[in-house]
Amino acid sequence: MKFADVLDQAWAEDSGPATALGRDLRLVRAAAPELLALDVPAGSYGELAGSYRPDRAGAVTAVVLTHDEEQVIGACLRALTDDCDRMLLVDAESQDSTLGTARSAVAHVEHVTRAWTDDFAAQRNAAFGHARAGGWLAHVDADETLSAESRGRLRAVLSALDHVLPGADLVVSPRILDTSRECHTNTRRVVRSDSALRFKGRLHERLYDAHGAQPPSVEVDVVFHHTGYEPEVITRRGKREKYARLVEVCLAEEPSNPKWHFYAVRDGLVGRQPGPDEALALFRRLREAHALYDRVPLSDYEAERWTDSLVLQCELALGFGGGREIGELTPLLHARGRLLEASYYRTFAEFSALLNRSSRLLDELSEGSRHQLPDHRQLVGRSYDLQALLALTCGRYDEVPVLLGEARSRQAGSLTTATVESLADRLPSWRDLPQIS
Repeated sequence: MKFADVLDQAWAEDSGPATALGRDLRLVRAAAPELLALDVPAGSYGELAGSYRPDRAGAVTAVVLTHDEEQVIGACLRALTDDCDRMLLVDAESQDSTLGTARSAVAHVEHVTRAWTDDFAAQRNAAFGHARAGGWLAHVDADETLSAESRGRLRAVLSALDHVLPGADLVVSPRILDTSRECHTNTRRVVRSDSALRFKGRLHERLYDAHGAQPPSVEVDVVFHHTGYEPEVITRRGKREKYARLVEVCLAEEPSNPKWHFYAVRDGLVGRQPGPDEALALFRRLREAHALYDRVPLSDYEAERWTDSLVLQCELALGFGGGREIGELTPLLHARGRLLEASYYRTFAEFSALLNRSSRLLDELSEGSRHQLPDHRQLVGRSYDLQALLALTCGRYDEVPVLLGEARSRQAGSLTTATVESLADRLPSWRDLPQIS
């Protein structure tokens, strides 16, 4: 019996008798193909479910990197008490009351002091030396809190994985939800405490094996809320400057690793939008560095941002009106299985070109209307009607009332009037539409 079969049976319980194992396994949202193909230690689902004892699972240790986190550490730890048996802080010599606040917030707090060496991976890997055998290490940032709806879920799904895939060297990916509502799914934050996997990368660190290969991941329905990328936090903590400096260190150490070129561009854009000239310059820098992905063989550690680099290039191209560049990039996205992004950027670029063409047509038609003769009154009215419709189409909304007025003064305007009335009938008041939050 394969893991894939077990998951199918767990989801089938929705229409039949429920089991504790099925309840916990339904928290799995996706799993790597190599995990789905693994054999489970039972001959049938009933046998597996009947022998499941959630209380026998390995201990879960929350690993939190800290440095002057007194404002957020309490909320972070309190949210984890239902899921973690132990809180381990790897503290980079905090100068504030981080440690005292942590001890006041929850019981079972331990800390290891490790001097900051410009290396997030080294800080995280220090936790393995203080781990309890047979358990799990759940790496959580101090500015993250487990959502109220998710409390209890992390422990539950780890218990189920212990039972169904004992000993498999895998990572577990909870979802991270930024205050911008951007959701990160392939987070790879939870690992078995006796795993040989280790974090690698001075920043944007991830778990890899000794050869730089990414382990198989299980994505789970567990949500953390992250506040660290709020503009005020970025400024107060100096994150943009800190990350830029670390990326430069990484580039100096690994100049042929394409992912550091990607991060050099992306991290500099956190919390802001570049103007057209800067977008073009950053696009050219990223496009040039993208050739590094053509080297073979590349490890997962080097190649992990390949597709993200293509997406970022498309996003930058939108910023300077690079329709031709987007046309070259979207087939590459399609080939890498990113069909939504390929379709979105291709369509956006073509739509923008259509809008620009509509605006030029409006200008051409406006110029032609200046050369009217006395017997052209009806045609001029129809021309103004078409101009109003083009203005509505291409977003030159301030011109619509004027052009429609000119059309109506000549007993025309039916095209634009019908369009506006149709929109008014079919759309609710704009003030009643959901607001962007």
